[in-house]
Amino acid sequence: MALNKKEKEKLKMQIQQENILVRRLGKWVKISFLLCIAFAAVAFWGFSGMKDALLPNIPEIVRNIVKWLALVFAILSGAFGVLASMSFRNGKKHLLKQIDLLK
Repeated sequence: MALNKKEKEKLKMQIQQENILVRRLGKWVKISFLLCIAFAAVAFWGFSGMKDALLPNIPEIVRNIVKWLALVFAILSGAFGVLASMSFRNGKKHLLKQIDLLK
């Protein structure tokens, strides 16, 4: 299928915009997985009951609240990371198909 000059320019602009969005989505994937790891570490700290030198006198009720909040946020950020990574992968595939269409 041959594209005329106007359609090619429109497709080039669309490819540039989608490339920006896919890159931004890749950053969100990295951030969400890092947050998931951080919240999982805090949840592990809360559930393990270990006494650390930084917070030796933390009350048990505060530890209880922190561990459950960290667990919920770890699950949410992990789920967002998985969904964002699927969108990132599909976005890259779609972008490559559009580039092939342009050539």
